[in-house]
Amino acid sequence: MKLLLCFFLIALVGCSNDSRDPSSTKKDFIETLFNSEVDDSPFSMSYSLRTVLFSKKIISLFGHTDVYTHMPHSWGHYEGKTYCKINGKFKEVFLNDLFTTPEQKEFLRNYCENDLKQHSYWYFGGDEPIFTHLDADAIHTFVVDDKSLIIVFSPYAVGNYVDGPHFIEIPYEDLKKHWNPKNPIASLLPLTDFTSSWDLENFYKKLLEQPVEPTR
Repeated sequence: MKLLLCFFLIALVGCSNDSRDPSSTKKDFIETLFNSEVDDSPFSMSYSLRTVLFSKKIISLFGHTDVYTHMPHSWGHYEGKTYCKINGKFKEVFLNDLFTTPEQKEFLRNYCENDLKQHSYWYFGGDEPIFTHLDADAIHTFVVDDKSLIIVFSPYAVGNYVDGPHFIEIPYEDLKKHWNPKNPIASLLPLTDFTSSWDLENFYKKLLEQPVEPTR
C-alpha cells in the first residue's frame, strides 16, 4: 500500500513535457476560483490515475487531468509514468532510455506516422488530411503493458480532446531490432507475473476468472 501511494504522489506531481504543468494545476485552479466572478462560468477539476501495468519488475501509470473553467468545453492533460526495477530499486524510465540513437528515434516517429495514416486517424484521415507529417516533438508520453509500448498523444496533437486519449500500441515484437536492446524494459521482458488494465475488458475478465481463496 505504501509503495502504491508513493507512485501515486510521484505521478501526481511529476514533471511533464506538455505545455501545462500538472504540478501547478491545483494552485492555478484555486486562484482562478477566488479571482473570478461567480457568474463567469462553473468550475471543475478532476485527476484520475490508472495502473496500466503492475508487476514485480515494471510498474506503469497513466494520469489524466481534466479542468473546466469556461465554455465550450474543458481542457486536459495526459501523463505517463513507468518505473523499472534496476539494481533492486524502482527508477523512472524515459523514452530517451528506450530509443537512444537518431535512427531508433526516427523509427518510432515513422512507425507512429504510418499507423496514423494507415488507419486514417482523425487529423491524418480523409481526402484532405489536416496533417501529413508527425513531428517527433508530439511523441513524449508513454505507458507500457505486458505486450506493447503505448504512445499517448497530447490533446489536439493528432485528434480532438473530447475524443481522446489518442494512442498507438506498438508490440514489443516490432521493437526488437529498433530500440536499445539493453534498455530497462527490454531487459525485463517477457513478463509472466503481472496485472494489466490498459485493456479494461480483458482486465476485469481476468479478475473474474481468478479463483477465490476460502476465508478462514
